[in-house]
Amino acid sequence: MSAPKVLKCICHDHTFEEIKAYADVNDLSSLEELQDRDYCSNNCGMCAPYVEITLETGQTEFAPGEPYRKKRR
Repeated sequence: MSAPKVLKCICHDHTFEEIKAYADVNDLSSLEELQDRDYCSNNCGMCAPYVEITLETGQTEFAPGEPYRKKRR
């Protein structure tokens, strides 16, 4: 059994793939721009770090807590 993945903004029910596509089509590049349009990450905010990474890297699937992990040395 594989570990669960974080795949979407729960409050707005948009996957990170959908969020990335919406940002691309609307020429948005920041979390704040998406929040201003009430598209994601402006209710509980739990997805905010995932959305930021999605916008920066295109990654759309995450292990729970992944953006919060410290870099290993």
